[in-house]
Amino acid sequence: MKRRVGVMSGITSEDCRQFAGMFSIPERLVSYVPRLFSDEEISAALSNEKNRFCAPDYSERWLKEEYHRGFLNKTPQAGVYCLNNLYGMMDVFAVSRREEYDRLFTSAEKHEIDDWYFETYFSRLVPDEKGRLTEDKVMTLDEMLETIASDPRQIYLNNCDCRSLTGDCGKPVRTCLTYKDGPNTFVDRGLSQALTKEEAMEIVRKADRDGLMHTTMSGGMCNCCSDCCYLFRSQRRAGTYGIWPAAKWIASYDAGKCIRCGLCVKRCWMGVFQKAGKDITFDSARCAGCGLCVSTCPAGALKLENRE
Repeated sequence: MKRRVGVMSGITSEDCRQFAGMFSIPERLVSYVPRLFSDEEISAALSNEKNRFCAPDYSERWLKEEYHRGFLNKTPQAGVYCLNNLYGMMDVFAVSRREEYDRLFTSAEKHEIDDWYFETYFSRLVPDEKGRLTEDKVMTLDEMLETIASDPRQIYLNNCDCRSLTGDCGKPVRTCLTYKDGPNTFVDRGLSQALTKEEAMEIVRKADRDGLMHTTMSGGMCNCCSDCCYLFRSQRRAGTYGIWPAAKWIASYDAGKCIRCGLCVKRCWMGVFQKAGKDITFDSARCAGCGLCVSTCPAGALKLENRE
């Protein structure tokens, strides 16, 4: 006999608080529980002491829906699920249900969620012997296209989780490319779009035209801003310019060729260029090595040089 989901009659504030403890929800966000979770979900969690969700106790349809939503994760045991946590679920929820996310929360509330999410992300970063916090690397457009062309794995498209949580910069969101397709990934949850190599390369070309930086790691690649992106926000927090994310290149500036048009100022996310009156100032210490400024300069005053 299948266990009924949602059998509790009226979820109380104490139920929400108890559920928050089970789902690793911080005190500052407990008031959001009734908006984020259904009575069925809260009831199912509170009535399942072993944190083991599987058929025939629960319907296959409910299990798949809750896995797709990010409420449940798969365990190593086939057909058995367990509760996710708020950090893991918000990554899925904000990406897959953006319109619902926008309806549920005001801009200020989304910033509160994003602030907590970023602090959690940053607290989990551990530097290696070179001071690098993850394997992420900054690439130029050509390097990114070559990487896609040479990788034999199936590539998929997702919404950017960073810009889905905030979205303040107004840049495109459908820009993240992944090769990850195992349990508890966006692909396995049915949230990703399979692409051909040419389709993936066109995503990157468009992102470049839109002024987004290109980053890559073994599991995929992203097209980043610095306003929303946790990678570059963490770089600012850690002060790891030129160290992490790893950057092979650095921009050089020829003031004699510069026509002071200011396009580099608008294109650069890192504040390398500043315009004061008719003058352009250049500070390479903050350069990410992305090459966006070089491809924009109409006078050939900028080029990329090997950082080492």
